Amino acid sequence: MKRQHSGFTLVELLVVITIIGILMGLLIPAVNAARETARKSQCATNMKNLALAGVQHDVQKNALPGYIQSFGTFDSGMDPSDPANTPANHLKLGTWAVALLPWLDGQPTYEHWTQDRYPVITTSTALGRLDGTSGQGMHPLAAPNLSIFQCPSNPVSRGNFGKNSMVYNNGMHPRMQDGTWLLRNYNGSSRLINSMDKNSGVGTQQFNSTADPVTLDDMKDGKGFTLMFSENVQALPWHRAGFANTARLQQAYTSINGNVNNNVIYQSRYTNGMVWHYEDEKYSDTSLAAYWNGAPEFDPSLANPQGKINPEAVSDFHKINGRGATVSEDIFNLDLTSANSSSLARPSSAHVDGVNCAFGDGATRFIVQSIDSRVLQAMMTPRGKASLVPYPEFVLTDEIGN
Repeated sequence: MKRQHSGFTLVELLVVITIIGILMGLLIPAVNAARETARKSQCATNMKNLALAGVQHDVQKNALPGYIQSFGTFDSGMDPSDPANTPANHLKLGTWAVALLPWLDGQPTYEHWTQDRYPVITTSTALGRLDGTSGQGMHPLAAPNLSIFQCPSNPVSRGNFGKNSMVYNNGMHPRMQDGTWLLRNYNGSSRLINSMDKNSGVGTQQFNSTADPVTLDDMKDGKGFTLMFSENVQALPWHRAGFANTARLQQAYTSINGNVNNNVIYQSRYTNGMVWHYEDEKYSDTSLAAYWNGAPEFDPSLANPQGKINPEAVSDFHKINGRGATVSEDIFNLDLTSANSSSLARPSSAHVDGVNCAFGDGATRFIVQSIDSRVLQAMMTPRGKASLVPYPEFVLTDEIGN
């Protein structure tokens, strides 16, 4: 009589292990995909709340925020939040994000910026300096980490405080790829101010500037067709205007010299914003010469015989999720500097094949990175036909935009 053996044989055990391994291999990607979908959805919700905050800002102040603004000053004295903190006089230069804090459940932080008795700089070791170094750094109560400004998928962040991956639509970049000024001083305005007209973008320079703020009523193409916010992997902390440091904020208290202008005022357009460039996919099409933009703000010396300005080829860096060809120029390896800030001021994200964007009507859409440059320009311009885009005859429609 044969005896029945209990348990598994080695072959059976190996088969079971193999089956479990196959199932795990199938399930793990599905779980990761589900997690990314949830992160992408959370990012879109954050973006929508930013757009709604922008709408509320316009309703209450009849203007959308500027990409840089002054929120007051701190004069020498004791910090009410910490008597040991005695920073020097400084100007509170901040970004569009600071302006939106009251509508983003950030009223205490906003008051720290807007009430003159509170500094945004600290010397106190009791509070701790955000830059982790000796001397003066940003005050922790002025630069906390707020989830509303962060995409959960973004693995890149600059600094440990004020983490940010959201940027504002700051309109046109006024130079060509070789550094040549595309625009000129015209009609009493500088070429930089001419690049910020109400037809070409949303965020304008609202400190030491004559640029008018943009309102929702200026979105003549329709609020649902005008992009306000997007993601950017390289964006600087949400509170930081350009490459501002405490020394420059102190400097700006008494004088706005070239160092403050270049590193803080002008650069903040790119470090917490996105811009479009005078480029077109059909830049070499001679049959379009009569249709290129011939606005009087352009430098006449750059015009072709038709009196129009020929656009340049679309740079890979200026596209959605723009990057270079080398490993060091991969989207997650790129480091924002004053030299490359305008090239990296474009929508970018850790999501697959595109970015979340929010529009003037408060709606959010996922924009694919293969989008035509004209469509992206049309979305970033409140009134495309009157803007400085290369091909103002292009009109965005529901079919194109969706």
